[in-house]
Amino acid sequence: MKELSRRTFLKGAAAAGAVAAGAGLAACGSSTASSAASSAAASSAAASSAAASASAEASASAASGDMIPMTIGYWGGNCCELGVYAAIENHTFEANGIEPNIVTITADTSELLANDEIDFFLWTPGFFLSWLQGANAKLIDTMHTGCWSGITLEGNGIESAADLKGKKVGCTGMSGPSYVESNALYSRATGGTHDDINWVVYDGTLLLQALKDHEVDAIIGIDSTLYPQVKETEGAKFFFISAEELADYYCCFVCCNTHTLEKHPEAGDRLAKAFADADDIMRKDIEGTVEMAIEKGYTVGKYPEIEKGLAGNYLYGHGNEQDFWDSIYERWDELRIAGFLPDCPTDEAEAKKYLDELTKGIGEWHGDVGAATAAKPLKEQHAERGAAYGTNPDDIRNAKADAEGEAKGASTHYGSN
Repeated sequence: MKELSRRTFLKGAAAAGAVAAGAGLAACGSSTASSAASSAAASSAAASSAAASASAEASASAASGDMIPMTIGYWGGNCCELGVYAAIENHTFEANGIEPNIVTITADTSELLANDEIDFFLWTPGFFLSWLQGANAKLIDTMHTGCWSGITLEGNGIESAADLKGKKVGCTGMSGPSYVESNALYSRATGGTHDDINWVVYDGTLLLQALKDHEVDAIIGIDSTLYPQVKETEGAKFFFISAEELADYYCCFVCCNTHTLEKHPEAGDRLAKAFADADDIMRKDIEGTVEMAIEKGYTVGKYPEIEKGLAGNYLYGHGNEQDFWDSIYERWDELRIAGFLPDCPTDEAEAKKYLDELTKGIGEWHGDVGAATAAKPLKEQHAERGAAYGTNPDDIRNAKADAEGEAKGASTHYGSN
């Protein structure tokens, strides 16, 4: 088979433009992102933290070169990016020779990458097609498993994604991880494609009301939004939870700007090790890490029990190379099955070659720097965890609101100290 490149795939990517065009706006951390990157209070706070933590450990980590300046972007508001918060608060960037500039993302990440305005953000399946269109990024290690879901109302005739044919399903855009995964689950179960589902786009603030008013039969989105909505909406229930149905593969990855990797050959190893160290810390006390994230304002914190349950769902992990490559391949295969890779050969053997090349093209393994504390294979972690939080409706119904979180409502600040 002829060697493949991103340019080779532009024709197919253009056919999937409805997904790719919005992919940069539909990350795990936000249902609606707008159009600029802001450093806000987190930048100055993190910068002062960086200066304060230039310790002997950091010096040793950077012995082979100077501290590498890197802009670390995150959306905030939920536990999807818990590893990012842990890295910021525990200064694992500085300890591994990175001088971090922490920013909150409010822009199309493809543009931020292209303009070298960002060096890292958490990469999800919603961004894979943007890579085909030229997004300059490499995935270097894993972060965690699925973090989105779909809800419906009792009586709507939807028990799983297999029941979505002909149904009206609300979303914030025909792009992003929840959209990709919903279509993939439907296609795997039925053999159909995304064209079988009547997708309806709403502003994120209007989605739940559309479901209540029966304008749509179901809605999809980030767990941090939908889990509280299930609790607060009579008759609401999940029809899929990605942390349950897709828990054998990572969905979210450590991503690094390829220009950064070219300019600083050690950047990939340092970034991967910074997140491996943060992962080691938070996996020892996942609930304590969630409490920190709530206290520091990274997450809303209205329902601490729900946030802790979600953090337990996500099976955070690093350093397992087989899971890294298998998970990237799986995400590409989901896009193929759902009909978003029209140039993929229909012959099974040729399709595998095609997907293998895509997988190699987007991945650059640096997770071996954290091999000493690598996570167990995901299948083992999944088996040990058991059913995902939320599969028992009583877990959600019985979650109590935090008094302070109730007073704060949905407001969130993004300070790092």
